[in-house]
Amino acid sequence: MIQLDYKKLSATEQTILDDLQNKVNLKTLFLEKTTEAQNLWDSKGGTAGKQAFEIIRADLYDLCVSVGVCNYCEQSEANDIEHIHPKSFFPEFSFVWENYLLACKQCNSAFKLDKCYIIDPSFELFSVPRKTEPPHKTHALINPRTENPNDFMVLNLKTFRFMTLPGLSKKDENRVKATLEILALNERDVLTETRKSAAKYYYQRMKLLSDILKSNSVDEIESLLSPYDDRLDKSLSLTELKGELINSFKKEITTYQHPSVWHSIKLIESKTEPGWIELFNSIPEALNW
Repeated sequence: MIQLDYKKLSATEQTILDDLQNKVNLKTLFLEKTTEAQNLWDSKGGTAGKQAFEIIRADLYDLCVSVGVCNYCEQSEANDIEHIHPKSFFPEFSFVWENYLLACKQCNSAFKLDKCYIIDPSFELFSVPRKTEPPHKTHALINPRTENPNDFMVLNLKTFRFMTLPGLSKKDENRVKATLEILALNERDVLTETRKSAAKYYYQRMKLLSDILKSNSVDEIESLLSPYDDRLDKSLSLTELKGELINSFKKEITTYQHPSVWHSIKLIESKTEPGWIELFNSIPEALNW
């Protein structure tokens, strides 16, 4: 998981969300609020609301960590508008823009579903049963819309599982534990294997770019590229072509799946793994990609 870029919702859609949320807030009892939240979510408040949520979905798509990819697992197609604070436990966040992201159906429906952990005043984890009002309001799940998950955990590129950063408070350690458990980010073999594949991809792309930058002619670059690669523009000078290819490779790398892998490569492997050290010495600007 990585933090999503900030984006302000347009005034029209924000007004519609505020109106829907106010209808929820006007209810008195918790179950009344959750029922109202669900009913309004299903109906979106009518035609104007449905149109607004089409725009909201498009805005959330633009915020995805990779093109149309789930912001939780960083692997599957993001289909669902997900409530980070579940509306069945936190109806007061049902129509709050910063409580939305796009997630895949597997993360949203099979794993997260209506699981809810909160942090009690002693900073312990507390599981809230369904259809029950949380006795405390500190939601345990890390919110990538408003927080940086990399401040709490990092991907171990030996196991390809997330681990808690050292030195965290008890509260934050439990938030990491809850986040990993709710989303099963370390338990799914398909995720660990695809993270490993992503690490190989990043290395291969960086190695190829490094070799391109060492090339002494356009023909030498052509010999390095795939015959199906359409980025070779022989009308450019060698320097211009290298500049174009740097930008192209940067876009590929920064829009690829599993950006948490790339973050860990920059944070750790760039300082500890000889192969990566050599590559980043060759392309130092990539540390800021």
